[in-house]
Amino acid sequence: GFLAMAGHEVVEESRGSPARRTGMSEGADRDAAEPTVIACRFVAARNALLVSGDFGAVFMDCYLHHGRNGVVLRDGADDILKESLAALALYAATRPHHETLAWTLHFEEEELNVFATAENATGRLVGRVFSGNVRNVGANVLHAEIAGPAGTRRRSSVDFPGRDVLSAASRFYAQSEQRPGRFLHLGGDTFAGLVAQPDCDAEWFAGVTREEIAALAADGNQAPLEQRRLSFFCGC
Repeated sequence: GFLAMAGHEVVEESRGSPARRTGMSEGADRDAAEPTVIACRFVAARNALLVSGDFGAVFMDCYLHHGRNGVVLRDGADDILKESLAALALYAATRPHHETLAWTLHFEEEELNVFATAENATGRLVGRVFSGNVRNVGANVLHAEIAGPAGTRRRSSVDFPGRDVLSAASRFYAQSEQRPGRFLHLGGDTFAGLVAQPDCDAEWFAGVTREEIAALAADGNQAPLEQRRLSFFCGC
């Protein structure tokens, strides 16, 4: 199985609606979920891949799912979960279609664990927050696992400072892929990932601004190389 979670889910349980462990089995949420479209663009002459999308539909489905199950996220945990879902979805869009990816983000001071999974083959995205009885490990850590065909798995982890999920994702990408990656919030529910490809223009990559990245993501004159679709889905 994927990375195990320690601790209890951050919930207030309503009558008749006990919170249950997140799964990706069949369930009622499948029909309700709306897809987020992630556009994948190659930045010409810079040798970089830009992936971006508006995650409003994913966030709304996540919010509605939590409401149905009596889940209440507190103390900024909702923002951490949203950024985790967006960052993992963007990372998944840079990976092959047959892979399933899972992240566990441990926040030491907040005593939180965030678990998120993206299935490229089905377009399913799910995430939950756990707190209480979270084991102290001395640092914030992002643990990652990628499952490929024929049961192949790859695991890695990276420490990160603070509670900035997007910075943690950028740090993870640089270590895992051995080339730079930047994950950014472009405003509203829109997020983007800019990842270097071989022979990337390193000076441009390091200096390009958020506004310039937002303009590239919104450029209607350049058709995406492909589009990935992900929906929030929980079978619990």
